[in-house]
Amino acid sequence: MRNNAADGVPPGPFDYSFDSVFGGGTVGYNWQHKSLLIGIEGDVGYMDPDGEGRIPSSTPPNYQALTLDSGLYADITARLGVTFDRTLVYAKGGYAYYDGEAMQATTKPGYVPTGTDSLSGWVLGGGVEHFFAPNLSLKAEYLHFDFDTESGYQTNVGDLSSPIGYRFYNWHDVEIDTVKVGINYHFNAPEPAPLK
Repeated sequence: MRNNAADGVPPGPFDYSFDSVFGGGTVGYNWQHKSLLIGIEGDVGYMDPDGEGRIPSSTPPNYQALTLDSGLYADITARLGVTFDRTLVYAKGGYAYYDGEAMQATTKPGYVPTGTDSLSGWVLGGGVEHFFAPNLSLKAEYLHFDFDTESGYQTNVGDLSSPIGYRFYNWHDVEIDTVKVGINYHFNAPEPAPLK
């Protein structure tokens, strides 16, 4: 994330990382011709980031806390893959959405923080899927989410060192990398195409 310059607070960018657990579900449609598979998928789930970044405040020992709240995520992607007997190797990419709020908040009294709106951007990744039963497959997948920049701000409501009502703006660039394992049920699953 980045923020505008203020006395005693160096301008950005500032980076921080967090860990998260998440879960959700997938629906989609696949079309297969011989060993080539083309499809479309939609994911919906919930992410719970855990972590906080800290940067100096203009009045130590106060500090600025950088956070990303829990929220729902969704994506819709195109999928392209190649089958090897009962195993599919694929890549996918498309649109992504996250309604968790990113925020910068000072511990110095006299400020009210306002976080970002929902985040939207793109997602890209791939995975491996293997049929272990006629209609059931086990999937392992990596995705990289890159959300567009969103702004938040802190409003001065009681610090006489700067104008009352002044907004200190900050900008958040959110990227999330995920690894997930799941089981898919396939309606009318075709027999896998043998390799020539």
